[in-house]
Amino acid sequence: MKIKHLPWILAATTVILFASGYTLMTPTGAPAAKTGSPGDGSNCTECHGGTATTTAGQITSNIPASGYVPGTTYQITATNPLTGSGKMGFEVSPQNVAGTQLGTLVAGSGSKLVGGTKYVTHSNANTTTNTWTFSWIAPVAGTGQVTFYGAFARNKPGPVTKSTLVVEEAASAPGAAGAITGPATVCKNNTESYSIAAVSGATGYVWTVPAGVTIQSGQGTTSVSVLFGTSAVSGNISVYGTNAAGNGAASNKMLTVNTVPATPAIPDGPSLVNVQNTPNSNYSTTTTADSFIWELSPANAGSISGTSATAAVTWSNSYIGNAEVRVKGVNPCGEGAWSLVKFTQVINTTGVDEFTSGIKVITGGANNQTAIEMNTEVREAKLMILDITGRVMLNTTIPGTGTYKINQQLKSGVYIVTVKAGSSVLNQKIFIN
Repeated sequence: MKIKHLPWILAATTVILFASGYTLMTPTGAPAAKTGSPGDGSNCTECHGGTATTTAGQITSNIPASGYVPGTTYQITATNPLTGSGKMGFEVSPQNVAGTQLGTLVAGSGSKLVGGTKYVTHSNANTTTNTWTFSWIAPVAGTGQVTFYGAFARNKPGPVTKSTLVVEEAASAPGAAGAITGPATVCKNNTESYSIAAVSGATGYVWTVPAGVTIQSGQGTTSVSVLFGTSAVSGNISVYGTNAAGNGAASNKMLTVNTVPATPAIPDGPSLVNVQNTPNSNYSTTTTADSFIWELSPANAGSISGTSATAAVTWSNSYIGNAEVRVKGVNPCGEGAWSLVKFTQVINTTGVDEFTSGIKVITGGANNQTAIEMNTEVREAKLMILDITGRVMLNTTIPGTGTYKINQQLKSGVYIVTVKAGSSVLNQKIFIN
């Protein structure tokens, strides 16, 4: 009888042993990829049976509400709250929705790693231990959101639950701003552009400019358009990146604000020139400019040359009368205003006492009366009387024909009379007693 019923006994024993062994299949840790995450696609029900329910709060941590700091080690706690009898276990993994491991797990007391460092599970399931604490090293900056997926089971058959913990990456202040590109020397009333490369982690940018300078557009971005007004002063243009965590280090660029040169001082030079003795004269001014523009008028008085603060005049030996010299400064911002005019009296005593036909000087009489007899073909002539020092005593026009009496009261002394009538010129000394 015993031999006859042996197959049944062996079969029953096999079923009992198999069932008993299945209950204890994973007392030293669950196999990898059983967290129930989207990437794993499976959970503890494959071994423990039933349908997994979702329960909040079974995975906790000491990660602050502000988020994890990349590279920092945190403590993660998995708690199995399932009631009933039998041994308890778990499996947790930090992943993204694609199933990629985020950060590195380090096993703690009563736990071990499977699947490399991607999964942590119990190392010795029992009926009393339902809480496991292990470490997690946060991933590199820029990883962003991390989800801890976990599956929890008790006995076979027994209840199975799933739970998640979602943590965010802590925001950090942006990096330092790079060099600012744009002109360092600018002119008032001009608009210029300045920019920097994008700053790591920045969600916005803050630009500042010197007094009298206006940011017309681009504030908050990597490039701005800047107007230098009439009151603009030299100083730094500055920019830094910003985000919710704070501000990055600023970058500065020194700007030198220029304007057109100031009005030069009235030229310094001779007020009286006798071409006979001084065919050339120098004039100078004082102001700051890159170069200067000089002007001599009238044009037939001679020529002026030079682009520095000093210019040279070459007088025309045929000109007699007043001449005007003025100057203005020039720089990259433009031309400044003209200076006040320097007046110069130009005379020419060359050929004094050389007579010309048609013009005669008559002096004498009781009152030292001087008269000019004109017999020329011009309508008007120019008459000038100078004392011996060159000081102009009379400068007027007279008719080209007839006698012109000089009513100027001249003291005793020597004078030079110059009459110019067309191409006829008379230079003559006269003596007044």
